[in-house]
Amino acid sequence: MHFVVRKFQGGGRILMKNLWNFLLLLIVLVVLFTVIFYYLGKVPVIGNVISLLSKLLNPFKHRVEVKIIGSVLYDIQQMGFLRLATVLMEDVVKTSDYEYELDSILDGKYTVDGIYIYRAKASYGIDLFKIEQNDVIIDESQKKITIHLPPIELLDSNINVERSETFNENYRSKILGTFEVGAIDKWVPLDIKEKVKSFCDEKAREKLTENIKYYIMSEDKYSEMKALAERYIRNLLSPHTEKGYTVEISFKE
Repeated sequence: MHFVVRKFQGGGRILMKNLWNFLLLLIVLVVLFTVIFYYLGKVPVIGNVISLLSKLLNPFKHRVEVKIIGSVLYDIQQMGFLRLATVLMEDVVKTSDYEYELDSILDGKYTVDGIYIYRAKASYGIDLFKIEQNDVIIDESQKKITIHLPPIELLDSNINVERSETFNENYRSKILGTFEVGAIDKWVPLDIKEKVKSFCDEKAREKLTENIKYYIMSEDKYSEMKALAERYIRNLLSPHTEKGYTVEISFKE
């Protein structure tokens, strides 16, 4: 009887030893496969396969991420155009700067001396309808929302340029020498005056359009608009941050 007990105790020790060896091997295999999958995930094709397998093995998590992406996209696109800055600019057009070009418009019969003030208004911002589903990334494990915003751009395709003031406008007849015909005198055909106005309007549009486009090239102005856009988006997504999500925002360039 004593012999039987000793034999049983010896068998128990062997069983425990085998169990510990099995658990140790299992831990090593888990660590090994974790490392392998981590580095394989960095390879684009294999990473996509692993991502697909993860979605198949955990469909609930995938449905949650898709639902959040849809919610984020809807919330952002509801804003339409995010206006970040409205630019008001003025410039002066002097006919004396374009004498040669105006000579052909005036048929070589007249000269004009005019000074005109023009104003333009334009808005910079982000077209939020350009955000696609791939631009919103949800990392459920990290409770993190990443958004890639479209670049800041001029929202108005046609800049509205208006003549705000006329300082001076005098026509002279080359035929009559120094005789002042005057801006409203019938000696100057109406179509000639309209051509001069159209010419000056176009020059003003060119100058103001260039000035407005240079506005966004200012590093300070661009940084201010980016910071403002980030604040808008973060405030918009506050219902998600209140649930523990962090938001990371970047801009496409």
